[in-house]
Amino acid sequence: MRTSFAVSVAGVIAALATTVFGAQGSTSPYSDAIGDIDPGITTAGGTLDIVGMEVSNTLTDIAFKLTVNGNVTSPDWAKYMIGIATQKTDGTLTGNGWGRPINLSFDNDPFAASIVGMNHWVGSWVDGSSQKPKGGSELYTYDNGSSAWVANGKSWDSGNPYPWPYTVTAGAQSTVEWTFPLALFNLVPGNVIYFDAYSSGGGGGDTAIDSLANPNVSVTSWGETYTSFATGAGGPGLNAYTVSAVPEPSSMAAVGLAGAAIAGHLMRRRRSA
Repeated sequence: MRTSFAVSVAGVIAALATTVFGAQGSTSPYSDAIGDIDPGITTAGGTLDIVGMEVSNTLTDIAFKLTVNGNVTSPDWAKYMIGIATQKTDGTLTGNGWGRPINLSFDNDPFAASIVGMNHWVGSWVDGSSQKPKGGSELYTYDNGSSAWVANGKSWDSGNPYPWPYTVTAGAQSTVEWTFPLALFNLVPGNVIYFDAYSSGGGGGDTAIDSLANPNVSVTSWGETYTSFATGAGGPGLNAYTVSAVPEPSSMAAVGLAGAAIAGHLMRRRRSA
């Protein structure tokens, strides 16, 4: 009996302690195939190759953690972006806060028929210059009244650097992380956001060299237009995330609970022996 119980809980611990990226869908973490970049386009040492993303929230904030298949410090020119549709306000079916050839569309999409386009854009960089800080990010919101993207806070190119919380952890596989207040997106528990994440180059006209929700090659040239929309509507892919009222415990917390269960079980057996 003891062996059976221990083996069972050990299996639970192993499962909880291993992060496995899930496919396109509505459950974090989300995966992307490795090596899905056109052979004619440089991968920047793998840093343009997206591995996956974890999305989570507390009662006040939402966090995005992107994993890429290379060391972002060498070379350090990759750009990472997130297109978001919150369903709170109408967005745009074409364009984004950086003016790159990247769209997020729900046109003729039965999976999310009530959503109209991208209304938030996160643009980030790992490099630096005399004008902008090294390793920062900008957040833009689409104003459907003026049909324009508006920076939340101050944009670096306005001469007033305002990088949003953005953490870079370099390694064989690097991670980049963003955290934003839920209130900034007007989000509350139960709300669903639709999103995609992209890697790109240093040029202002560079496209989505890799897309988180697309397991296949996204583009074949740097200036090609890329549009995210769900596979259910015949598109290349799109992900969804539901804001949680009670955030799920982390893997480590879950492992701790499983360990406590084992200890309690063994103590009860000793007392009854």
